[in-house]
Amino acid sequence: MKNKLSINRWTGFLNIVFIISQVIIGVMNVKHSISISEISMITIISAIILIILDIISLIKSKSAGISTSGSIMGLIGSIVSIFVGIIGWIILIISSFQLFRQKSTQN
Repeated sequence: MKNKLSINRWTGFLNIVFIISQVIIGVMNVKHSISISEISMITIISAIILIILDIISLIKSKSAGISTSGSIMGLIGSIVSIFVGIIGWIILIISSFQLFRQKSTQN
């Protein structure tokens, strides 16, 4: 497959950045340099951005004939990470691998 979508690469990259930022925010919470309300707002805003990117990636992947499993798992991971961090992070890591791979649905 010649054409790979850059939106998928960016979404996969931002999934990893989201996980790293959540770990950094968690460390800041332990040291009490950031309040719980600030952590909640940062997490929710970041997850909403990821959800929007995953929806765009899903639509563009579907029209280009690329597997949508990475985008779907990214949606699920973003939503789950708001409530249960570590499980959402694992799903986002798997999603990132699938988004970077961009396997064609036409075999």
